[in-house]
Amino acid sequence: MAEATRSKTSMERWEDAFAKLSVSMTSKFDELLSRMNQLETSHANSHAPPSFVAASTAATSNAAYRLKLEVPRFDGSDPEGWIFKVAQFFEYHAMPEHDHLTIASFYMEGPTLAWFQWMYRSDQLSLWSSFLHAIHARFSS
Repeated sequence: MAEATRSKTSMERWEDAFAKLSVSMTSKFDELLSRMNQLETSHANSHAPPSFVAASTAATSNAAYRLKLEVPRFDGSDPEGWIFKVAQFFEYHAMPEHDHLTIASFYMEGPTLAWFQWMYRSDQLSLWSSFLHAIHARFSS
């Protein structure tokens, strides 16, 4: 009988420990969900470019959905068309203007990349507007 009492006490201790652990885990899980929702809300309100397409989950009903868009490569042909597309890309992703030159440089190829490098290194491209003007001057017919 004494052993049965001891077992029961031991079992009760296990049940108490499990209950405390369960409450603690539930509390931590709720806290994590709350933090995730706060981060998603602040990310959606900051208009920062997302690095991934948000997936739909049951826990997040206000997730921002963005298409993964590619910027076309610029080889010197159709400068007006390329400028329009890259400007649309920047607007869609709400990218700050001070990042436009750097990002655009990744999408230059061939002779246009060599031209961009020369212009950039010789400090002729410091602003997005000067870059657009230079593109028109160099590549428009």
